[in-house]
Amino acid sequence: MIKAVIFDLYGVLGLNGWQSFKAEHFANQPEAWDQVREIGKRVDEGRANQQEFVAAVAEATGYDETMIRAQFEDTKPNKPLLEFIAAKLAGSYKIGLLSNTSRDVFSTVFSPEELGLFDAVLSSFHVGLVKPDPAMFTLMCEKLHIAPDEAIMVDDKAKHVAAAQKLGMQTVQYDSAEQAIAAIERLLAA
Repeated sequence: MIKAVIFDLYGVLGLNGWQSFKAEHFANQPEAWDQVREIGKRVDEGRANQQEFVAAVAEATGYDETMIRAQFEDTKPNKPLLEFIAAKLAGSYKIGLLSNTSRDVFSTVFSPEELGLFDAVLSSFHVGLVKPDPAMFTLMCEKLHIAPDEAIMVDDKAKHVAAAQKLGMQTVQYDSAEQAIAAIERLLAA
């Protein structure tokens, strides 16, 4: 029986320009992306800082660091998904927010009321781990006081979805708010 729904931040509950920028500038540069991604992983684990990542992206793409930083800092909440959580999930299910993020950005993306929808929030930066490490999903389940098979994990990355599935979680790979809401509703009705 599902007792909780856990959401990723970037690309799911928080939307910004980074994903399209990354696709446009690194799709044909796998070696450059591998180097940048490794720095990004260290930032998410708390072993490097955001400035190092921004500098690496700027060097790889030739863009100004200010413009690169803006791709991250202009994260907006996914209002349709938050409205669904508030109207259909909160109060009936535990709600988690699980993200690979380099700092405590949650309060810069969400209002206090929106943050109040979450029963547990977990950032890679604070625990020194990153998804798809199974320990990230396990820690979130522990914070929500549930077993993995009692959760739905919503993430936009296939490797994160696969890792959650291996632990026994139900999963939704996010493509759009409408698609994710329909998929969550199907899983909850099953």
